[in-house]
Amino acid sequence: MIGLLILLTVFDFTVNSRTVASIQKITNKRESRIGYYTRSSMNKIPDLITNKKYLAPTIDHESLQKDIPGAKVYDATTEQMVRMDVWDSWPVTDPEGGLANYHGYRLVVGLTAKNGRYSGASTKMGLFMQKNDAKQDDLSTWQFVGYVFNSKLEGVSDQDYDQYLQNSRGEWSGSTVMMNPKDNTLRFFYANAYVLNGVSAQVLTTAQITVNPMDGKKWSSGLTIDHTKTTDRKTVFSGDGEIYQTASQGEGKGKYFSDDLTLRDPHFVRDGDKYYLAFEGNTGPKYNYQGKNNFTNKSYYGSSSYFEKESKRLTSNPNSSEYEKTYFANGAIGKLELNKDFSVKKVMQPMVTGNATNGELERINLFKHNGRWYVFTSTWGFHMATDNEEITKNSYLLGFSSKDGINGTYEPLNGNGLVIAGQGEGTNSKSFTYSYLVLPNGDKKNNRFVVTSFEKNSTFAPSYLLKIDGDKTTMINNKVLGQGVLTDNKKYFSAHAQKLAD
Repeated sequence: MIGLLILLTVFDFTVNSRTVASIQKITNKRESRIGYYTRSSMNKIPDLITNKKYLAPTIDHESLQKDIPGAKVYDATTEQMVRMDVWDSWPVTDPEGGLANYHGYRLVVGLTAKNGRYSGASTKMGLFMQKNDAKQDDLSTWQFVGYVFNSKLEGVSDQDYDQYLQNSRGEWSGSTVMMNPKDNTLRFFYANAYVLNGVSAQVLTTAQITVNPMDGKKWSSGLTIDHTKTTDRKTVFSGDGEIYQTASQGEGKGKYFSDDLTLRDPHFVRDGDKYYLAFEGNTGPKYNYQGKNNFTNKSYYGSSSYFEKESKRLTSNPNSSEYEKTYFANGAIGKLELNKDFSVKKVMQPMVTGNATNGELERINLFKHNGRWYVFTSTWGFHMATDNEEITKNSYLLGFSSKDGINGTYEPLNGNGLVIAGQGEGTNSKSFTYSYLVLPNGDKKNNRFVVTSFEKNSTFAPSYLLKIDGDKTTMINNKVLGQGVLTDNKKYFSAHAQKLAD
């Protein structure tokens, strides 16, 4: 017990005592080796993006660039309805990741800000509904139900003091699950962005909300959130200081860059009777952390011959921006096993790390298809540990798969990890999309998947189509679906592959 208390003090562990008591130390013998996104794969990107199998479609149609008509909220200051930007979004799913049918509705949660993403307004999760019998490609059929929470402490038990929620500054991306199709509740997992003792960071958070019929009786009347019944809102994980970096372990600012601290984008999935939470994080000291280790571990580079050449090149100029980026880079796709009360049962080793290559692996998405487990992550090129503008100017979706179960070894899809390359913001605003989310199709015989994203920081993007065949993927980039479409409804709009390389 004394050792545990010391660990809590030193490593700024989660304040939830039930979570702490349930943590089990990792047993390396039971887990497969970690997957890597290597510098070799990163540095192949300029050659890879000449192949259209990796390229996102160009959005040709102005009709597919509209803001969501229903994305409006009342502004008490102006006493008027004002528009909201909607960016990162995710559908409400069943525990296995399939699209949920919530009493006759498709539901999507999106990050919103009234009057615009960069207006200074708080980032809040908003719930959107679309009736199952509505035309999916009609953007006006998406209606805003309301904010998920009305206050930063809604649903927090009076008996539990949660310092992270007390100091909350925004609600960031996550996942939402309909655990029981027969009741009126949804289980949320999201990132609570907070400021504490002058440090800005994030923790993984959960809550249960209640969504009822608008008229109290008929589901066809619409939906409303009952904020009086929000419950079990609590911090799940703030890092353990060994496997995953905590906010207090950041190295601050270097000459060119700051040390990226990420603990966000929790994605819930059930495998059999076990609950897991995948997330974006950073490696801790147990897995070589960051710093000079990033120049000595061959696993981070690829082949031994490439390691010898690349590490020598980087260390020959320790005052360069590329050296500093490589020094700091320690992004990870992490995983927790949860108890049935959604507290932490076991802190597990990362599925994939980006040590020496990438500091932010965002929007984690994990699902099973045809005997394999797939994990996807979005990332910006400017978070890659390189100064090569052919890499840094674009956005990407990376993917990995395990053929040995959810806790197996995740190998890079296509041999290099690249699934989608898209143009960065400012390169071509009409084609700017990000926050790619591959939606499982629930059919092991169907190799086509819908990919959602946002465009222009303000609205649902047209949905893409992706082929997945085992450990290989191919973008279908000569056509797209409508904005915000969640299933392949066979109504396509013409498109063509973006051109990223000259």
